[in-house]
Amino acid sequence: MSQLPADSVRSYYKASILGLRALEAKEGLSRRFGPDADARWARFKGKLHDGDRLQVLLRDASAPWGVAFAASHIFLLDGVADDEPFGPSWVVPNGSQARRYLEVAEPPTLTSCAALLGITPTPVQLPELRPTTQLVVAGGAAILAVASAFEGRADLDWARQVTVVADAPAHRQLAGLASVFIGAVKPCEVVVSDLAQLRVGDVAVVSPDAEPACAAALRP
Repeated sequence: MSQLPADSVRSYYKASILGLRALEAKEGLSRRFGPDADARWARFKGKLHDGDRLQVLLRDASAPWGVAFAASHIFLLDGVADDEPFGPSWVVPNGSQARRYLEVAEPPTLTSCAALLGITPTPVQLPELRPTTQLVVAGGAAILAVASAFEGRADLDWARQVTVVADAPAHRQLAGLASVFIGAVKPCEVVVSDLAQLRVGDVAVVSPDAEPACAAALRP
């Protein structure tokens, strides 16, 4: 694995923690955080440290939520199996680093995740959303806008109606985390620009912060 920017890795972990906290609230359980979770880890850990604990939490969440937590999918790591969230070259944070991540204090919201990932909300024009609307989305601000519009709409199906085109790790992870924060049953599809297809009837939603290759892929 080529060396990833340290800032990007830190942002990945911090945003992931907020996603885990959102899952915890959604499930109404205390299996990841809190005194009960700490006690269970203390009984189990043996010679393991908090970096290992963090990886266990992220592996568990990656199984249903994929690119929200799986570093190999977010950073498009080479030579890693599709069902492996990290790969053999991924460096696990040490105990003190992991403790700082686990204590991230930002509120667990999608907007907070976006801020950690360097994405700024901006106004984005959306079409009228109906159960038959098929959206293809590019850009961090566009992901935020579409997620906000879908939240609370029981008549809409996020996983079926939304495809996100993203090459940048921050945009890919935000798309995955949006699935968690809006209460979707499963994640939407996230594809790279090289594989993007604008089909007849698809509506493109592109924000100014979209990567040029992703925006180009959505031009008719």
